[in-house]
Amino acid sequence: MNEAKYRSCVGALIFNQNNQVLICKRSSKKKTAVGKWQFPQGGVEVEKNEDYYVAVQREIKEEIGLEPSIDTLKYVSKLQNPISYIYDDSSSPSTPRSGGHIGQMIHWYLFYLPKDLITTVNLNVEEKPEFDECKWFGFEEFIKDNEMIVPFKKDMLHTLFLESQPIINHYLESVIDSTQQQ
Repeated sequence: MNEAKYRSCVGALIFNQNNQVLICKRSSKKKTAVGKWQFPQGGVEVEKNEDYYVAVQREIKEEIGLEPSIDTLKYVSKLQNPISYIYDDSSSPSTPRSGGHIGQMIHWYLFYLPKDLITTVNLNVEEKPEFDECKWFGFEEFIKDNEMIVPFKKDMLHTLFLESQPIINHYLESVIDSTQQQ
Protein backbone atom coordinates (compact mmCIF):
# COMPACT_ATOMS: atom_id res chain seq x y z
CA MET A 1 0.00 0.00 0.00
CA ASN A 2 1.42 3.40 -0.98
CA GLU A 3 0.98 5.41 2.26
CA ALA A 4 1.73 8.71 0.48
CA LYS A 5 -1.62 8.39 -1.31
CA TYR A 6 -3.44 8.35 2.03
CA ARG A 7 -3.99 11.33 4.28
CA SER A 8 -2.37 10.62 7.64
CA CYS A 9 -5.06 10.84 10.32
CA VAL A 10 -5.94 9.97 13.90
CA GLY A 11 -9.24 8.87 15.38
CA ALA A 12 -10.65 8.68 18.90
CA LEU A 13 -12.86 5.73 19.78
CA ILE A 14 -14.45 6.74 23.09
CA PHE A 15 -16.44 4.14 25.01
CA ASN A 16 -18.32 3.93 28.32
CA GLN A 17 -18.95 1.29 31.00
CA ASN A 18 -21.94 -0.07 29.03
CA ASN A 19 -19.71 -0.82 26.01
CA GLN A 20 -21.32 1.99 24.03
CA VAL A 21 -19.30 4.33 21.83
CA LEU A 22 -19.54 8.09 21.48
CA ILE A 23 -20.75 8.95 17.99
CA CYS A 24 -21.11 12.44 16.62
CA LYS A 25 -23.33 13.81 13.84
CA ARG A 26 -21.59 15.82 11.12
CA SER A 27 -22.51 19.48 11.22
CA SER A 28 -24.65 21.20 8.62
CA LYS A 29 -21.76 23.69 8.38
CA LYS A 30 -19.52 21.04 6.77
CA LYS A 31 -19.21 20.36 3.04
CA THR A 32 -19.32 16.56 3.09
CA ALA A 33 -21.19 13.79 4.90
CA VAL A 34 -23.59 16.26 6.55
CA GLY A 35 -25.89 14.46 8.97
CA LYS A 36 -23.80 11.27 9.00
CA TRP A 37 -22.39 9.95 12.26
CA GLN A 38 -18.74 9.26 12.99
CA PHE A 39 -16.06 9.33 15.66
CA PRO A 40 -13.85 12.34 16.40
CA GLN A 41 -11.01 12.21 13.90
CA GLY A 42 -8.80 14.40 11.80
CA GLY A 43 -5.55 14.96 10.01
CA VAL A 44 -2.08 14.83 11.47
CA GLU A 45 -0.06 18.01 10.91
CA VAL A 46 2.75 16.15 9.10
CA GLU A 47 4.44 19.38 8.01
CA LYS A 48 4.93 20.15 11.73
CA ASN A 49 6.10 16.57 12.41
CA GLU A 50 3.15 16.20 14.80
CA ASP A 51 3.13 13.11 17.02
CA TYR A 52 0.03 10.90 16.57
CA TYR A 53 -0.96 11.05 20.24
CA VAL A 54 -0.57 14.84 20.27
CA ALA A 55 -2.72 14.96 17.12
CA VAL A 56 -5.52 12.86 18.65
CA GLN A 57 -5.51 15.04 21.77
CA ARG A 58 -5.79 18.13 19.55
CA GLU A 59 -8.64 16.64 17.50
CA ILE A 60 -10.59 15.62 20.63
CA LYS A 61 -10.18 19.13 22.06
CA GLU A 62 -11.16 20.86 18.78
CA GLU A 63 -14.13 18.65 17.94
CA ILE A 64 -15.70 17.72 21.29
CA GLY A 65 -13.99 20.00 23.81
CA LEU A 66 -12.47 17.27 25.99
CA GLU A 67 -8.92 16.60 27.14
CA PRO A 68 -7.57 13.26 28.30
CA SER A 69 -7.41 13.14 32.09
CA ILE A 70 -7.15 10.51 34.81
CA ASP A 71 -10.49 11.72 36.22
CA THR A 72 -12.54 11.99 33.04
CA LEU A 73 -11.41 10.90 29.57
CA LYS A 74 -8.93 8.09 30.23
CA TYR A 75 -6.50 6.93 27.58
CA VAL A 76 -6.78 3.13 27.26
CA SER A 77 -4.84 1.93 24.21
CA LYS A 78 -3.83 2.45 20.60
CA LEU A 79 -4.57 -0.06 17.86
CA GLN A 80 -1.35 -1.63 16.66
CA ASN A 81 -1.87 -0.74 13.00
CA PRO A 82 -3.70 2.11 11.27
CA ILE A 83 -6.87 1.33 9.31
CA SER A 84 -7.40 2.87 5.90
CA TYR A 85 -10.28 3.60 3.58
CA ILE A 86 -10.60 5.02 0.07
CA TYR A 87 -12.81 8.02 -0.66
CA ASP A 88 -15.87 7.52 -2.82
CA ASP A 89 -15.70 10.70 -4.87
CA SER A 90 -19.03 9.94 -6.54
CA SER A 91 -20.71 11.02 -3.28
CA SER A 92 -19.31 14.54 -3.57
CA PRO A 93 -17.60 15.01 -6.95
CA SER A 94 -17.38 18.80 -6.59
CA THR A 95 -15.24 18.59 -3.45
CA PRO A 96 -11.53 18.30 -4.25
CA ARG A 97 -9.55 16.16 -1.81
CA SER A 98 -6.68 17.91 -0.08
CA GLY A 99 -3.26 16.89 -1.27
CA GLY A 100 -4.66 14.61 -3.94
CA HIS A 101 -5.10 11.76 -1.45
CA ILE A 102 -7.21 8.75 -2.42
CA GLY A 103 -8.26 8.07 1.16
CA GLN A 104 -7.27 8.23 4.80
CA MET A 105 -5.03 6.08 6.97
CA ILE A 106 -6.27 6.44 10.53
CA HIS A 107 -4.29 5.67 13.68
CA TRP A 108 -6.96 4.78 16.25
CA TYR A 109 -6.77 5.59 19.96
CA LEU A 110 -9.20 4.19 22.52
CA PHE A 111 -10.45 6.24 25.47
CA TYR A 112 -12.83 5.53 28.34
CA LEU A 113 -15.37 8.13 29.42
CA PRO A 114 -17.94 7.33 32.13
CA LYS A 115 -21.45 7.44 30.62
CA ASP A 116 -22.70 10.39 32.69
CA LEU A 117 -19.72 12.56 31.65
CA ILE A 118 -21.17 12.95 28.16
CA THR A 119 -22.49 16.21 29.65
CA THR A 120 -18.89 17.55 29.57
CA VAL A 121 -18.75 17.34 25.77
CA ASN A 122 -18.59 20.79 24.15
CA LEU A 123 -19.34 20.86 20.44
CA ASN A 124 -18.83 24.62 20.10
CA VAL A 125 -15.06 24.90 20.50
CA GLU A 126 -14.43 25.73 16.84
CA GLU A 127 -15.99 28.64 14.93
CA LYS A 128 -17.48 26.13 12.49
CA PRO A 129 -18.21 23.10 14.69
CA GLU A 130 -17.48 19.68 13.27
CA PHE A 131 -20.57 18.18 14.88
CA ASP A 132 -24.17 19.19 15.71
CA GLU A 133 -24.85 16.39 18.17
CA CYS A 134 -23.25 13.46 19.98
CA LYS A 135 -24.64 10.45 21.83
CA TRP A 136 -23.78 7.03 23.20
CA PHE A 137 -24.65 4.18 20.86
CA GLY A 138 -23.95 0.46 20.51
CA PHE A 139 -20.95 0.03 18.19
CA GLU A 140 -22.30 -3.06 16.43
CA GLU A 141 -25.69 -1.41 15.80
CA PHE A 142 -23.91 1.70 14.53
CA ILE A 143 -21.88 -0.10 11.86
CA LYS A 144 -24.96 -1.99 10.67
CA ASP A 145 -27.03 1.19 10.19
CA ASN A 146 -26.38 2.29 6.60
CA GLU A 147 -28.37 5.50 7.14
CA MET A 148 -26.03 6.65 9.94
CA ILE A 149 -22.60 5.95 8.48
CA VAL A 150 -20.68 7.24 5.50
CA PRO A 151 -20.94 4.28 3.08
CA PHE A 152 -17.29 4.20 2.00
CA LYS A 153 -16.20 4.01 5.66
CA LYS A 154 -18.20 0.84 6.37
CA ASP A 155 -15.33 -1.65 5.92
CA MET A 156 -12.97 0.51 7.98
CA LEU A 157 -15.57 0.77 10.77
CA HIS A 158 -16.10 -3.00 10.71
CA THR A 159 -12.34 -3.58 11.07
CA LEU A 160 -12.21 -0.99 13.86
CA PHE A 161 -15.03 -2.81 15.65
CA LEU A 162 -13.31 -6.21 15.38
CA GLU A 163 -9.92 -4.90 16.50
CA SER A 164 -11.19 -2.68 19.32
CA GLN A 165 -13.68 -5.03 21.01
CA PRO A 166 -11.10 -7.28 22.71
CA ILE A 167 -9.33 -4.20 24.10
CA ILE A 168 -12.59 -2.60 25.25
CA ASN A 169 -13.85 -5.84 26.81
CA HIS A 170 -10.57 -6.39 28.65
CA TYR A 171 -10.59 -2.82 29.96
CA LEU A 172 -14.22 -3.03 31.10
CA GLU A 173 -13.57 -6.36 32.85
CA SER A 174 -10.67 -4.80 34.75
CA VAL A 175 -12.81 -1.76 35.70
CA ILE A 176 -15.58 -4.05 36.97
CA ASP A 177 -13.06 -6.17 38.90
CA SER A 178 -11.52 -3.12 40.58
CA THR A 179 -14.90 -1.65 41.58
CA GLN A 180 -16.02 -4.99 43.06
CA GLN A 181 -12.84 -5.22 45.14
CA GLN A 182 -13.44 -1.83 46.76
